[in-house]
Amino acid sequence: MKNYKALKSASKVSVKKETITVKAAEDAVKYKDGDSIPNGKKVGDIKKVAQEAETKDVYKTISKAYDPNTGEAKDDLEKTVDINMINSEITSFKAQISSLQSKQADFEQLKKDLEAL
Repeated sequence: MKNYKALKSASKVSVKKETITVKAAEDAVKYKDGDSIPNGKKVGDIKKVAQEAETKDVYKTISKAYDPNTGEAKDDLEKTVDINMINSEITSFKAQISSLQSKQADFEQLKKDLEAL
């Protein structure tokens, strides 16, 4: 996010994490009278085991919003952020920095050699 540090310092942006339920929990199901019960099973045995709820963390940025004409505060803007995309961006920036530092070193060496003439 462009200017995140400055916006955060000015209390214009914040972040939050929400946990959402992707799949609801399911109770165990037991065999009861009238069910087709397989050999080796009886009424009261577990037919289907209980399943825990499946959850997922969702990350969001919350940005302050203002009317450009009046300056009046508007509802905050929430935007979902993919943390994997953030990690990818960081990796890309690090690679670019490394490449630029290498190019800088080449030019500094060339300058040094030229000035030595």
